[in-house]
Amino acid sequence: MNKILTLYNIEFKRIYKLYFTLLGLLLVGNIGIVAKQLHRQVNIAASKAKAKASMELLKSSLVKNGLWEGGIGDIYLFTTIILGIAVMFCLIYCIVIWYRDFVGKNKTAYTLFMLPNNKFAIYISKAITIVVMIYGVIMTQILSWIIEANIIKMLCNIDMYQIKYIILHLRPRHLIQPYLLDFIMVDVIGVILAVLVIFTAVMIQRSFKIKGMILAIIYTLASILIYVFLIRYAGYSDKILVLHSIYYIALFTISTTLSYYLINKKIHL
Repeated sequence: MNKILTLYNIEFKRIYKLYFTLLGLLLVGNIGIVAKQLHRQVNIAASKAKAKASMELLKSSLVKNGLWEGGIGDIYLFTTIILGIAVMFCLIYCIVIWYRDFVGKNKTAYTLFMLPNNKFAIYISKAITIVVMIYGVIMTQILSWIIEANIIKMLCNIDMYQIKYIILHLRPRHLIQPYLLDFIMVDVIGVILAVLVIFTAVMIQRSFKIKGMILAIIYTLASILIYVFLIRYAGYSDKILVLHSIYYIALFTISTTLSYYLINKKIHL
């Protein structure tokens, strides 16, 4: 365990500046979206009331109605988009974190794989790095939403329950699930599995080169398509939970077992 934590510490030191920049951009993006939407609602209210745009209008019924009818939904939509971009960056880094070591200038993988350590410890440490990054992004966004809701409540005198009601009834689906069980299944366990699938795809490609690229794509697409199939055709909620649990266990077992075998027996540096 100490070796894994040491390797994780090494990985995190290589990315922390870029990672904290990502979190900073996520926060700035959230602030900008809220400020722009409130400014837009004030201008709309001023136009309807044929008055001068001012901060006082934030507590007017016109602004409240505007936020109720679409403003809060727009804030949630656009902040969800930048959240998705941040998460996508982390998932892309799932690939970069390996190929940087395999084909980068220093080719760190050569050194790490020659050390008297379990090669799979390197795999685990890299997986922990990415999972922690994504969890950090998710928690930063949740904190941003809490701050934004309180700002809207304070400036516009809109009840927190109203804000929550609007968000819960929005479509499309939420990236961060609003209910505890869904949050655990999608945003906690789902994140781990997404990282493991990408890592396994990388191991497949490194093991079989050009043929491995095709096999890696097939493995990734199959994992996604089966998940989508379960969501669409599972039926009632209890059945969805059972099928999700079975699929999660199967995908975790296949990904870790296959990755363990490939990284120890087949991987080509």
